[in-house]
Amino acid sequence: MTRIAVLQMTSGIDPGVNAAALTEAIGRAAEGGAAMLFTPEMSGLLDRDRARAAPHIVDEASDPVLAAVREAASRAGIWVALGSIAVRGDS
Repeated sequence: MTRIAVLQMTSGIDPGVNAAALTEAIGRAAEGGAAMLFTPEMSGLLDRDRARAAPHIVDEASDPVLAAVREAASRAGIWVALGSIAVRGDS
């Protein structure tokens, strides 16, 4: 049977802090034998102030949270399902 992990976290307005929480959770999940970690929606940034959030919303290739999660998941050898992240689209 495949083991999964589910992260409960309080995302905030600092993507760096959120990325650190996510990468730590990825490591813990892998150490616990999980093959996959599921995270809540808006794991990378949760900010009701659109003006304050705007500088942190970048395209997928530039998103530091996504890059950190990809790196940590690759290093740990597990899959991660990010609930959702805010990224800037083409239009």
